[in-house]
Amino acid sequence: MFGICSTGSPSIHNISKILQDNVSTKSTSERLYRNFKNNDFVDELEAKLIKLAKPYINENTIFIVDETNIEKPYAKKMEGLQRVYNGSKGESTNGFILMNIVAYTEYRGMPMLFPVYSRLIAPKEEKDKSVKQYMMETIEEIAYIYKGKGTFVFDRGFDHRNLIEFLQLRGIDFVIRGVGKRAIKEGCKEINFNKAVNEMDFKYELPGMKTKQSFRCATRKIHVRTDDHPSKKSNTVEITLVVSRQYMNNTKKGKDFYLLCSNKDGNITELQYIAKVIDIYRKRWSIEEVHRQMKQSMKWEDMRLQSYQGMKNLNVLMVLASFFIYSSKRFINTLAAGFPKILYYTNDDLLKPREFIYYRIAETISICLNLITLYGRRLTKAEQIDRYQMKIRF
Repeated sequence: MFGICSTGSPSIHNISKILQDNVSTKSTSERLYRNFKNNDFVDELEAKLIKLAKPYINENTIFIVDETNIEKPYAKKMEGLQRVYNGSKGESTNGFILMNIVAYTEYRGMPMLFPVYSRLIAPKEEKDKSVKQYMMETIEEIAYIYKGKGTFVFDRGFDHRNLIEFLQLRGIDFVIRGVGKRAIKEGCKEINFNKAVNEMDFKYELPGMKTKQSFRCATRKIHVRTDDHPSKKSNTVEITLVVSRQYMNNTKKGKDFYLLCSNKDGNITELQYIAKVIDIYRKRWSIEEVHRQMKQSMKWEDMRLQSYQGMKNLNVLMVLASFFIYSSKRFINTLAAGFPKILYYTNDDLLKPREFIYYRIAETISICLNLITLYGRRLTKAEQIDRYQMKIRF
């Protein structure tokens, strides 16, 4: 973790160069490669990461669940390689799947993000479990350890019957963006989804982000079939459907937006519930920023270990290092005082520490570890007045 945070890279060679173990870089690299390959500490460290995050979790925490991938387009011999799909590029390449869960929470009045789970998976190497099974087991563990606090939010790729049944039967709060293709069961019959939506009363209106933009919304209880095949006696679960329509100057724009949710709290009105679930889903975009930061400033895709077990071990250490960086936002005032040129670029930039500031925090921590801890010496006067005008107060 020290090597990852200080170098900003998962390269074993770079990590070995910066460690202070009084042996050659080659010997350190060989030791790390051997330990990564021959040991399995993934489950243990994942459990510890979930417990580390516990003090930050409250009832309003949002757990954002999403898949991303580590692309290895030029790799040929890495164990477990398979074809993965890059949605932004619209193409497939060699790589691994990453199942990530990121928490969005308020801590002492400040919004914070941090990872609570990340598992590198090569489905063809996993004989016992699928990606979906890993995800469900982790969600259940998180709900148990955090005593049901928080709401899980998913994109439309997770709109499937098994997940809805799993979450609803365990009493786990969730918001899933629906694809709008499923049938709705009423009594012994299944009715067309679009027909049911068109019959809803869009009597609630919420303001938009732009001038003259508004959202007209409706909600109702629906029954979702959980059995694979339709029949009169098929099992169902009851959930809440929220539908939103965008209007500009009273003219409908775009397609309907569907959210499949756990049943609402009886202490709030329908309008309050609609506003709440829409706000929860809007925060889902934060995980895309986390994925981008992982791959850019921490160079997640530079992991190079031919062993699949080694890749899984290195990934869990990467996510622990990320948790350390992200949770350091609680010291943002101290960091800003010590490194003003990194955390504040201009006077117009003063609100940035309240937003997605983790690129700069990662850079700040890297400088601290390299210049202070690495050589165990005092900074020279030249270093103290270097390009960042550092005022070390740690």
